[in-house]
This record gives sequence, structure tokens and C-alpha cells, in this order.
Amino acid sequence: MNQESRADEEFISALYAEHRSALLRYVMKTGRADPCAAEDLVQETFLRAWRHAARLRHTPGNVRPWLVTVARNLVIDASRARSVRPLETEFSAESAEQTVPVPDSTNEVLDTHCMAGVLAELSPVHREVLIHLHCLDRSIADTARSIGVPSGTVKSRNYYALRELRGLAGHLDFSG
Repeated sequence: MNQESRADEEFISALYAEHRSALLRYVMKTGRADPCAAEDLVQETFLRAWRHAARLRHTPGNVRPWLVTVARNLVIDASRARSVRPLETEFSAESAEQTVPVPDSTNEVLDTHCMAGVLAELSPVHREVLIHLHCLDRSIADTARSIGVPSGTVKSRNYYALRELRGLAGHLDFSG
């Protein structure tokens, strides 16, 4: 490390020790930032000061106003960035416990799709009975009245339709 770099490093260390607290208060007051974000902005201010250390070292009276100006510009930039980005949220164990899991309906959708295909393969009279009893949730008596057949016929058609369904779609449970 050459003497110029060492001098810059010592200068920035002295600046940091002298001005860090004041800059942190300034950033928190003007930027309404949380302490971590304010600390990041102050660190960025001193990083920029370090990049311009040679120039700043030769103008000691103008250092604090320069630091405040840089910090103010960083606060403005951060505020603008926050205004165009969606709000960031913290993820924690507590927030994970408060979230409500969304049920996965993929299997139900696939079963419904398969069911529609299988129903299309049934005879119209069997399909009609199944729809009335299991989809529309009607009683045997209501189904019999609705389609104009005796209750025994509805029971028989339901039995044979379910048996045929089980054979066509063995992996689905349509037992009701």
C-alpha cells in the first residue's frame, strides 16, 4: 500500500469516526428509513467519500456539506426506487405461521376432466341417472319423478352405471 492510499484510508477513518452518527441521524430523519436501510445509505456515502478521498482531503472545510449532500441524494434515490418497486416484506417464522395454505385443486380438476370423458362413454340412460343422483344430489324418488321411471329402475341404472364407471376409470372413486 503506497503512502497516498494509506493517507486516504486514515482520512476516511477519521471522517467516519467524526461524521457517522450525525449522518445516520440525518438519513433516518430525512429518509424515514429503518435503521438497517439508513446504515446502508451512510455506508454508501462513505464509500463515495473514499472514492474521492484525495480531493476531499485537500478541502477539509467542505467535507461535511459534501457528505450531507451525497447522503441527501442517496436518500432521494432510495425514495424514488421504493416508489416504483412493490413493497418488500419480511419473511419470518411468525409470518409463515400466519399464512393460510391454499389447497391444491389439481387432482380435483384432473378427476373432473377424467369423469367428463368417462361419462361420455356411458349410455345416455345411465349417464342421466348418475347426473341426477350424484351431480345434482337428488334423491332416488326425485330422480324417478324427473326422468319418468320407477324408483327401482333408478336404483338398478345407478348400480350398473357405477359398476361400468369403476371399470372405465379404475383409479377414480365414484362411490359417492
